[in-house]
Amino acid sequence: MDTRSGSQCSVAPEAVLNNGDLVLPPRISRVNGWSLPLHYFQVVTWAVFLGLSSATFGIFIPLLPHVWKYIAYMVTGGIFFFHLVIHLIASCIDPADFNVRLMKNYSQPMPIFDRSKHAHVIQNQSCHLCKVTVNKKTKHCISCNKCVSGFDHHCKWINNCVGSRNYWFFFSTVASATAGMLCLITILLYILVQYFVDPGVLRTDPNYEDVKNTNTWLLFLPLFPVQVQTLIVVIIGMVVLLLDLLGLVQLGQLLIFHIYLKAKKMTTFEYLIKTRKEESSKHQVARKDPCAQIEDGFLQQGDGALGSSAQGDKAKNSLLTFKCLYHHSTPLPSDKSSSEQEADDEPSPSSLGAKVKSFLLIYKSPCHFCTSVNLDGDSSAKEADGVRSQSSLGVNARDSLKIYRRPSPFSSTVHPEGGSTAQETDDAPSLSSLG
Repeated sequence: MDTRSGSQCSVAPEAVLNNGDLVLPPRISRVNGWSLPLHYFQVVTWAVFLGLSSATFGIFIPLLPHVWKYIAYMVTGGIFFFHLVIHLIASCIDPADFNVRLMKNYSQPMPIFDRSKHAHVIQNQSCHLCKVTVNKKTKHCISCNKCVSGFDHHCKWINNCVGSRNYWFFFSTVASATAGMLCLITILLYILVQYFVDPGVLRTDPNYEDVKNTNTWLLFLPLFPVQVQTLIVVIIGMVVLLLDLLGLVQLGQLLIFHIYLKAKKMTTFEYLIKTRKEESSKHQVARKDPCAQIEDGFLQQGDGALGSSAQGDKAKNSLLTFKCLYHHSTPLPSDKSSSEQEADDEPSPSSLGAKVKSFLLIYKSPCHFCTSVNLDGDSSAKEADGVRSQSSLGVNARDSLKIYRRPSPFSSTVHPEGGSTAQETDDAPSLSSLG
């Protein structure tokens, strides 16, 4: 569906990108599905319909026994004929708004929409291109370049817009095509089973009395019998079965989708607009995720400040470790002890500092080492897993802090001889506990 929505019931007929291709509205508005140029989807649809009809009534139904043959002719023939008529009606109807059909001259070229003068094509139920007043559910289709009443979508298979005037013809076209596919696949499966069980049941037509070779079959009975070998019939049957299954899957999904829309009292256009709004809201929620923001802020500044040195890699690894440990954080007990585990070894950027500080006061994160803070301001590291030594952890943490320092809710002074003193503000954990 080649449309774009606006806040005031609008669709702008300007050049748009559709799968990487630039789509321009036609200068002459389309009348119906037979207006040139024809879409190749439309050509494929009619070619498949004619091919399946020829194979069904000229090859497969004549192979059925007498009773089933006449039943298949009536049922399948009735469905195919109904589909043909409904398909033609859906393609031939002009779905334009009543005022457009009443006042518009389709032979005149349409003006080019100037967005510098108007924000939307349709504003206050008035179309700036068609120059008519339209109803509330009318949209201006970019593919047809006209206002369509009760716009649902632009269908490439019938090469026409689907609106309130031809929607039920379109729906009946999809339903009848699905029913015809089901009839055809039933006939093919019956012939396949009978061929392996009793092939003689498929040779009951009087024209087979003159055929002595069981490997010879007759096509286009009873008017134009053509003798072919079994392999030819098998190949035709496999091709028809493949097309039938593909068409049945596609048409079945489309039919179920439109049944769902009717149950929800929505159009395809309204469903797409609603889906896009929901996806947009999900992206906005994802952007507000504190973990994602902290990760982006840390890694962006870390890449610029630390470079590709060995110490920079260690610091960036510690930042990635924070992200993993944050999701497994546990609440602090109500009574604070003199020994606390820090949730972060580096302050966040200034824009996220307040959020990170609040998380530090609420959460604590499991870490590879815990820190005991003494009353005199010194800190000692205790190994949590018994693998890495205190000295190696202290050196790595001090190296990272020397290189990767940013403004934070607390200030820290690192001494070259290995000790560190921290001036804590707002009762936040000190950086010295990492040394």
